[in-house]
Amino acid sequence: MHHVSAPVVAVGSTNPAKAGAAASVMGRAFPGARVVTVAVESGVSRQPMSAAETERGARNRAARALDACPDARYGIGLEGGFEPGAGGGHLVNCCAVAARDGLVAVAWGVRFPLPPAVVERLWAGEELATVMDRLSRTSQSKARLGAVGILTGGLLTREALWEQAIACALIPHLNPDLYRPAPGDRRYDPPAHRLPAGPGQGDSPKT
Repeated sequence: MHHVSAPVVAVGSTNPAKAGAAASVMGRAFPGARVVTVAVESGVSRQPMSAAETERGARNRAARALDACPDARYGIGLEGGFEPGAGGGHLVNCCAVAARDGLVAVAWGVRFPLPPAVVERLWAGEELATVMDRLSRTSQSKARLGAVGILTGGLLTREALWEQAIACALIPHLNPDLYRPAPGDRRYDPPAHRLPAGPGQGDSPKT
């Protein structure tokens, strides 16, 4: 097995739960990896209200983190959002890992139903972090347990949730020969892996 130097990894967020998850996974995948956090704009609304918008935010964060850190080999974007569905809707969590060579891979963390009263407040224009702080009578819950930690009573934390998503988004990067298209394969459209950032609407406070 050839030696691969430890990479610098840029995370498009300064949130402790996201940074901790990235450091844990990248440190195991690439011993000695150095993780840096970068405050970037998500390019989507403060509270993404669909899975598509959530993915767009993750991709934007990954690309912008990579651009902001010239020494980085990888940029990681993590975005949580709401997806309407049966019973009201679910919390969805998306991770994008962008490599300096142009490969962008996306994976999803766990998806779970939100309480109807929480969904109601989201449709009213509130952000999930604010609603969960009020529900749990804490502040900055997004930096520690997150909604998943509060609702599971600590059985699963936000950091652990993000670890799973990051690990799965790394799969194509760890196995490039299995994911590169065959020459002339028209089913592969390179521009689809580079979504435009679009006009920024302010950095999501859910960093």
